[in-house]
Amino acid sequence: MAVIDSHVHIYPDFLRKERDRIAAREPWFELLTSSKVQKWGTAEELVAAMDEAGIERSVATSFAFLDQGLCREMNDYVLEAARRFPGRIVPLAVVSPARAGAAAEACRAFELGAAGIGELFPDGQRFALSSAAQLRELCALCGERDKFILFHCAEQAGHSYPGKGSCGAREAAAFCRNFPLVKVIFAHFGGGLWAFEAMPEMRLLTANARYDSAAWPWLYEPRIAEAIFAIGAGEKILFGSDWPILDFARYEKLLARTRLTPEQKQALLSDNARRLLSC
Repeated sequence: MAVIDSHVHIYPDFLRKERDRIAAREPWFELLTSSKVQKWGTAEELVAAMDEAGIERSVATSFAFLDQGLCREMNDYVLEAARRFPGRIVPLAVVSPARAGAAAEACRAFELGAAGIGELFPDGQRFALSSAAQLRELCALCGERDKFILFHCAEQAGHSYPGKGSCGAREAAAFCRNFPLVKVIFAHFGGGLWAFEAMPEMRLLTANARYDSAAWPWLYEPRIAEAIFAIGAGEKILFGSDWPILDFARYEKLLARTRLTPEQKQALLSDNARRLLSC
């Protein structure tokens, strides 16, 4: 089956080399990169891993910093990677929404080929996903340019882990209420928001929302995929690996344990992302 990975991270070499210096002024970066699961991956390493796993293309971002200047450096790296690997890497841009210049940097990245914005970290970048005021300018630009935004979310129950954050289904639903015309992807199954699509009013509220499967092996049993299709949200779930911390082989094992039909697996692995990306 064709595979499009909708959630991967790539990092310029200097980020690993200067990790301690940057971490001293970026607490969220310090938290995530000091985790025992942290791995670094360059654009070249990503494409090599894609070739090995048979992945057609990957939607790639880097790290969403609090500092707007660092976000710009990450964007330069990801956009250049997309130029070096055309058709394989689909670039996303990162911005710091609560700091000056976010919309201007997003606009610059869009003009250079970014497909959208993300993965943004509400806790790490000190903005509220439910705040219309903090996100209005950025969302207006995304709506105008027909671009999507990818936000980090996490279930607000279960075990704690570095980077889980405080943004869950309630906050994600508030974003949809504030910005119903903006295409949005909520990472990590939307912190459980997908389940509320079984409620008719919530299905209307979340009409602009999609969810990705990043970190699935660490969060849920295989049958979560069957549940998503069972409530009628199967066309909204995108395969995302969170590479390099997890590789496609881990997901193949999960998918083998599901009762998804071949058509459902194809929707999850590529068809839903292809519609979003128009590719």
